[in-house]
Amino acid sequence: MHFSNTCGLRKVLSLTLTVLMIAAVFAGCKKEAPETEPSAPSLNLDLSGTSAPTETTVPPTTEPIVYADNMGTVTNQITVRVIPSKDANVTGTLDAGTIVEILRQETIAEVTWGNISSPVSGWICMDYVKMFNDTSSGAVDSETDPDASASTPTEPASNTTTQGTKGVITASSLYIRDTASAAGKVVGVYSKGDVVTILETSSGWGRTSKGWIKMEYVNTTGSTGNTNTGTGTNTGNNTNTSGNGSTTVVAKGIVTASELNIRSGASTDSERVGILTYGNRVEILEKSGDWGRTSKGWISLNYVYQDGTTGSKSAKGIVTVDGLRIRSGPGTNYESVGSYNSGDRVKVLEQFTYGDTIWGCTDKGWISMSYVYVDGTDIGKTVEGTVTTDDLNIRSGPGTGYDSVGKLYTDEVIQVLYQLQVGDTTWGCTSKGWVSLKFVELDE
Repeated sequence: MHFSNTCGLRKVLSLTLTVLMIAAVFAGCKKEAPETEPSAPSLNLDLSGTSAPTETTVPPTTEPIVYADNMGTVTNQITVRVIPSKDANVTGTLDAGTIVEILRQETIAEVTWGNISSPVSGWICMDYVKMFNDTSSGAVDSETDPDASASTPTEPASNTTTQGTKGVITASSLYIRDTASAAGKVVGVYSKGDVVTILETSSGWGRTSKGWIKMEYVNTTGSTGNTNTGTGTNTGNNTNTSGNGSTTVVAKGIVTASELNIRSGASTDSERVGILTYGNRVEILEKSGDWGRTSKGWISLNYVYQDGTTGSKSAKGIVTVDGLRIRSGPGTNYESVGSYNSGDRVKVLEQFTYGDTIWGCTDKGWISMSYVYVDGTDIGKTVEGTVTTDDLNIRSGPGTGYDSVGKLYTDEVIQVLYQLQVGDTTWGCTSKGWVSLKFVELDE
């Protein structure tokens, strides 16, 4: 009986513990992982008494163009050279208006050179670079035009609005700024003779597509753009801009004056419609006396060198390299129309300094004079020699095919200014002509 009661009690306790454990398991599972998405809280859509929120949009800002103190603008077309020397090889050409960063400067033989890495790596002459940190005024309005008939530009009325008015820059160089103020950041430079379109004006400043410029250095006389006060008209005399209407080029040339007026007719009484500057290439479509018509108007031919004519700097010389390109104009940007080889005899009709290079015009086109030895010039290679034979011919060029222009005799001492190898013979240039150095004993 006692044993039976004990077993019954154990069964009751075991059953109770089992029930409690099952209940605990169900309770834990219910709290741990609900299977249904909780219901969304209700929204209060009553907007009375409140203002609808607005999204704040921050407009994108344009970072202003900032130029370092060691940056500047090229004022003329110039060549880029391997080393800081006018005799060094050319690696490229920069056009006027190109912005460059000067990495360092070197002054050699009183010429200051600047080293650049872009857009072409090399050295450029700093005489043709306007630095942004140069605060001196580049505006000049007192220069005398070649035909002595320059008009004086007038400053427009303050706070006028102009749309599409054409103008010509009269200063040698004129800053372009990002605002209509002298305190504005310089973002570029215009050169004398550049034609600009004034989109609007404000207190003596004009806005172009590149920025703001001072209007006192812009000639807008005779412009045809519309303004808020009416339409400009051309009132100049002799307005025969089209001439005979021919579009055939009758001559090509180079402007030799620092600035040259373009006029509406072949007369200094005609209205000035533009400006050309030293070195500008022109194509003449028609001639009338001392005047020539270009696509932009009439110019005085007294200030233009015309290709193929003999000028004041004519010379004879010898090409010193093979494959010297002949170009259609004085600059590496002009197309190649042929070539000369070492020893070729050339007659240079005129010489023209363009940037830091001297170019010569021949009957075939333009060549760089850096690769031409001009007869009789002393370039620092002069040596003395003694003639070793009688009746040594002095010739007009380095070769037996050139005319004899004189004789030298045994024991005569001569100055050999330059030596050139032609075939198997070395020729020397003297003050009287060329001689074969086979018959000259040169001093060591």
